Amino acid sequence: MRKVIICTAVAVMVELSGSTAEAQEALAATCKEVHADLVEVQSTTQCKPGHPVCFLGEVDGNHGLRGATYFRGEQGALFPPSAPTFRSYVGSFEYTTASGTLTMREMGLTEPPVATNPESGVVNAFQRIVSGTGEFEGATGYLFVSGFNRNQRVVTTAHGEICVPKTVQ
Repeated sequence: MRKVIICTAVAVMVELSGSTAEAQEALAATCKEVHADLVEVQSTTQCKPGHPVCFLGEVDGNHGLRGATYFRGEQGALFPPSAPTFRSYVGSFEYTTASGTLTMREMGLTEPPVATNPESGVVNAFQRIVSGTGEFEGATGYLFVSGFNRNQRVVTTAHGEICVPKTVQ
């Protein structure tokens, strides 16, 4: 009797672990590696109401990440004295495509461009998805963004992962 119960329990555990692995594999299949090019310009005239300054731009990426961008910085702070030209910042970043919008929380660092220093104007950021509409509804994921702010344009590349629930795809 004892051998039958143990064998049955082991068989059930093996079956459940197989089902869990299949479920995890199915969820992982909804994630896509994303890469994109972004170009943005600062604006004081085309921002949303209540936003005196924003960055407007375009994104050209894979997996449907093509369209318009909108960034509004909310807070910034100077770096320590050993990196006096850099600033940290946080804000809301939106990607609007033909099939939906991704709203991201962006945290980054930047250095103002200086004409005499070709290495200045650095922009690096981490973006985490906080919400989505359309094909991006229920999405999770992140992007790493890096590039330069030069000649009144912020030119960056983004790399990361966007995961969308299968029911939305």
